[in-house]
Amino acid sequence: MNLSVLLAAATSSLVPPDLPHSPQSDALLRRFLADPRAGSQPWTITLLKQCVDENADILFPDGMAQVAEACFDMMDREMLAATNSFRSRKISRRVRAAIMFRLEHAAPHRAAIRQALATLLVPTHGRILARTLGRSVNAIWQAAGDTSTGFTYVTKRITLSGVYISTLLFWLTRGGNPASVEAFLDRRLAEVGRITRLRNRLTGRIA
Repeated sequence: MNLSVLLAAATSSLVPPDLPHSPQSDALLRRFLADPRAGSQPWTITLLKQCVDENADILFPDGMAQVAEACFDMMDREMLAATNSFRSRKISRRVRAAIMFRLEHAAPHRAAIRQALATLLVPTHGRILARTLGRSVNAIWQAAGDTSTGFTYVTKRITLSGVYISTLLFWLTRGGNPASVEAFLDRRLAEVGRITRLRNRLTGRIA
């Protein structure tokens, strides 16, 4: 999985549209993710039917890319539902809490989420990948209580794209130890903090 490809995808779709969903589609997704085969085999409509039922594809007429996008969207919505639990005076700590929540909450289905991302990395699914990652980054900022607008809105989302995507890839490949994921995320957030402080000092000198 190529970090630069994922980052380019996320930043190309900073304000993606909401994804339609229903209790029926969410229930189907949870059944699919809970099946061990969803984490051990490439995603196909045949696999979806085997894991759920013969009519499972009716809710996802656009195929497995639609299923994969819906899985990430469900992660976004579950994180947003827990927004009140991300309590800190610092927005960076709330961002950290939001990212860790989504990864910890999805931990039982980590292998299936890896297959979902692999599905979206197919070149023909580039637009779906872009809006999926863009939607997740935007949801993290929303969960953290960000209210920025204009240029700040854009730069915050571009910056967070790198942090979130690299952490997601680390979690997918080496996320069996939650402490190592937290340490990786903390390092990335610290790097962003140092860059931001340096940029602010330079901007102040130029001004």
